[in-house]
Amino acid sequence: MKKLGLFSLVAFSGMMGSAQAVPYQFYIGTDAVYSINSTQSDDGAHLKLNNPSFEFTEEYPSSLPAAVINAGFNFSENFGVEVFYQASGHEKNTYTGVHAYNETLSAETSFQAYGADMIAYIRGTDKVDWLLSAGLAQYKYETEFKYRMNGGVTDRKTVKEDGIGARLGAGFQINFNDYVSFRAMYRYIFADIPGINNSQEILIGVRIGFSPFFYDY
Repeated sequence: MKKLGLFSLVAFSGMMGSAQAVPYQFYIGTDAVYSINSTQSDDGAHLKLNNPSFEFTEEYPSSLPAAVINAGFNFSENFGVEVFYQASGHEKNTYTGVHAYNETLSAETSFQAYGADMIAYIRGTDKVDWLLSAGLAQYKYETEFKYRMNGGVTDRKTVKEDGIGARLGAGFQINFNDYVSFRAMYRYIFADIPGINNSQEILIGVRIGFSPFFYDY
C-alpha cells in the first residue's frame, strides 16, 4: 500500500501541466508543525529499573508542536525535491506511587526527524499552486525518565526508539513573487515505531528562493 501510494504520486507529478514553481531554483524555508499521533496505550517508551526493581511504560504523546528547517531545489515548473530537519517540543508527565508511596517518576518525551520529500506543483491561479508530496523520513523519539525517592533523584535513564516513516501530503502555496511564498500542508505518516500506529501533521511556513550562479534568466 505504501509503495503503491508513492508510485502513484510520482507518476501523477510527471503528468501535471504548467505551474508556478520557478525552474532551476534553490530555496530555503521554515515551518511550524502540529503533530498528531495515533498511539497504543499498552506500548511506548519502556523503562526497566533494577534498584528498585520495577518496570513502567510511558505512552507516546498524542500531539506535539515542532519546528522545521528545510532546503529544496525545483527541477522544473512541476517538480522539485526538499530535504528537512524537524525538532519537536517536549511533553512532561509526573507520576507518584508507581512503586512506593514516597516516590515520583517523571517522563519527558520529544522527537527529531530528517528526510526528503518529492514535491509536485499544480497550477491553481497566477499566484497559487496546489501541492502534492511524497517522501521518507527517519524519526527518533527520546524519553528521559527521572526516578525520585524522598525528593532526590536516585536514577535517571533515557529510552530511545526510531523508525522510518513514509509520508504523503497535500496543500497549497501562495507565491508573492518568484522568490517569496507561503505554504500550508496536511501530511499523513505511516509510522514504523512501536507504540505509534500513524501520525498526521498540519504545517504552515515560508519559502525563500534564490537562483544558482550557473543559471541565467
